[in-house]
This record gives sequence, C-alpha cells and structure tokens, in this order.
Amino acid sequence: MGLWSKLTLNEEGTSQGVTKEPIDAALTLAMADLKARFIDVDRGTVRYGSIRGSEEFEHYRELASRLRPFDLQSLVSRAQRLSFWINIYNTLVIHGVVELGLERSVKEVSRFFDRVGYEIGGHRFSLNDIEHGILRGNQRPPYKLLRPFRGRDNRWRFAVKPMDPRIHFALVCGARSCPPIGFYEADQIDFQLDLAAASFINSPQVQVLPEERAISISMIFKWYKRDFGGTDGALVETLLKFLDEGQKKDYLKQDRERVRIRYQPYDWSLNKE
Repeated sequence: MGLWSKLTLNEEGTSQGVTKEPIDAALTLAMADLKARFIDVDRGTVRYGSIRGSEEFEHYRELASRLRPFDLQSLVSRAQRLSFWINIYNTLVIHGVVELGLERSVKEVSRFFDRVGYEIGGHRFSLNDIEHGILRGNQRPPYKLLRPFRGRDNRWRFAVKPMDPRIHFALVCGARSCPPIGFYEADQIDFQLDLAAASFINSPQVQVLPEERAISISMIFKWYKRDFGGTDGALVETLLKFLDEGQKKDYLKQDRERVRIRYQPYDWSLNKE
C-alpha cells in the first residue's frame, strides 16, 4: 500500500445481487445487524477485531460493492440524502479500520480520511468528500485551504444544502472523542439528529463549570464553529437548545454573555472495546 494511494474499499464484489429492498435500504438493515452484534451503544465502542470475517460483515461488503452503479439521484428528499450519507460515512470508517487492521488510531494510516473511500454512482467519495463535500455543502475542512469539490467536479450536485450542524453529533470518525455511533432512517432523521445532539451535549463532552464561570466543550465546536453560527454566543445558544433542564442550564442562561469557553483535548485513540 503506497503512502498516498487511494483505498477504494468496495472495488471487490460483483456489484450484482438480489435483495427485496433497494440497495440503500438493504445497507441500512446490514448496518443495523453490525450494530446489534458488534457495537456497544452505551459505551460508544466497537469490537473491530470480531467484525473481520463475520457473516454480517461479509454481507455488508457485498452490499457495499453494489453502491458502484447506485443512482444517487434516486435519493430525492433531503431526509433520504442526510440519512444515506451519514450511514455511509459511519460504516465506511468501520470498514476502513477493519480492512486496514488498525489497532490504536485512524492516525496509523496517513491521511486516512482523504484516502479511504467508496465508489458510489460512478464517482469516488472519500470520507472527507462525504463529510465536507456532501454533508457540509462543499465547505473546506478545518485547517485546509480548499473545498473538496472544485472546478468541473460535478459531485457538488449531490451536496446537502443548507447544511445541518447536527451532523457533527452523528458522524463517527473512529475516535474516543467522537459521538457514539448510530444509524439513521429517512422518516425519523430529524428526531434522530435531535436525539444525537442532546446525547452529545449532555455527555462529558460538554461540561458547565459555574464555579469557574466557564464551559469546557469538545474540540468539534472549535473546528466547526462556523457551522454553529460562527460566534461564541451562537455556540452557547446551541448548547442551551439541547441541554437538559437543571442548575447547569439555568446558570448558562444567566451568564451566557460572560462565560469563558475552553476546548477539551481530542482523544484520537480508537473507539474499540
């Protein structure tokens, strides 16, 4: 494997097969099977070592090969596009970790998020293409100068606009500081994204510290501050929207204009059991 080589993980397989459901629905069911057996939802951990060679994973891999001729224009509604791309991103991360035999972190592979991808509908999409090109409406990634889709790249047609900042509570990058993994359904996507946001914001990833007149929050809010409104005040309003009722929320309401924001170190170690 070359240092900069692209890793298209669904090149193998016939891209043929018979299922009772459309391929996007069949993939969602296959993801649910993987989640039920190998993912601890409460702890947000994945048994990557057990996934390799399992019947569920082999079934998923075969379905993933059928994404190559998939008609992306068949995803008509915004809800369909959101759920499809979030699910593909989350499972592609797992697929990449398993296929590459990673043990400690996705950082073991240089430029993991640029190199790991799928061919979908005749186009190649890396993890960064999916997150920043599709789900963030073709915005540049943090600490990069350029957008994913430039010039005559017609993949921009599939971008979800306007972007929904709640995706940051649903996308799972394989690290312990990521949100817990879930899979999403088009007819429940709004409810599920609200639930993901509330779960993340009421976890240790967000700490309200009245005695220090401060909040300590995930680096995700710093990296994507623009997506959450671009100001400290907008970040605080996002937190207030999803924080559980109680003393900490009451304090933040009262002191929202004076509270200091700190960002927690990001733990890139693998979210495995």
